[in-house]
Amino acid sequence: MGGGDAGAGASGGIPSRIRAFIYDFDDTIVESERINAKLFGRLLGQSYGVVLSAAETDYLYGLSWTGVFDWLRTARGLRPTRAEVWERFLQVKAELLSRQTLHTARGLSRMLALPVPHVIVSGSTLPELRLVMENIGLAERHFRFIISDEDCARGKPDPEGFQEALRRLALPAAEVLVFEDSVPGLQAARAAGIPAAFVAEFASGRGASIAEISFPTLEDAWAAVKGRIGEGAM
Repeated sequence: MGGGDAGAGASGGIPSRIRAFIYDFDDTIVESERINAKLFGRLLGQSYGVVLSAAETDYLYGLSWTGVFDWLRTARGLRPTRAEVWERFLQVKAELLSRQTLHTARGLSRMLALPVPHVIVSGSTLPELRLVMENIGLAERHFRFIISDEDCARGKPDPEGFQEALRRLALPAAEVLVFEDSVPGLQAARAAGIPAAFVAEFASGRGASIAEISFPTLEDAWAAVKGRIGEGAM
């Protein structure tokens, strides 16, 4: 995706007045989906005898952890409880993060400095989000609130998380902009009626095919949205 093409194509779909931003977390704010896939896939294969194909891993990209575990039970017959597998996964991930700092999205600090509410809607669990936020030095105070996997009965592509964010923000969908990296996330935002932009920096690339708005990075997004911040939004 070329920077010039993305910027030009994005301008028409951006709300003329933006009063809040909603961000996905993994591969939108921080480069983490591939690490999750590698660690989780290795754990499933070595400890539980479930080996995921490349196509299966690609299918699971962008789903909430609830969606991932539901699929593993129905499609692959995973027998251990989610709690057992999840505890082991968090241990493995914490060990990796103790030795490695993940990459943060370019332009994130500029976006978070814009004077409107910033919100996270993620299919990750809150303990996992906090673990990664500590790793990259991202303070939770930057965000009005976080909606995580525990807060939703149905994960992306279901719009429940985005609908709850709109309810808490008390704003119309047309005055909010979502940043996403995956097809399920973009589908969820669309179902909630919220304009959504695909951010390509860390993404797999498939989301660009269904996105009405695309940016190479959040730095490019900041340049496009900074003049559209609605007065009185705070």
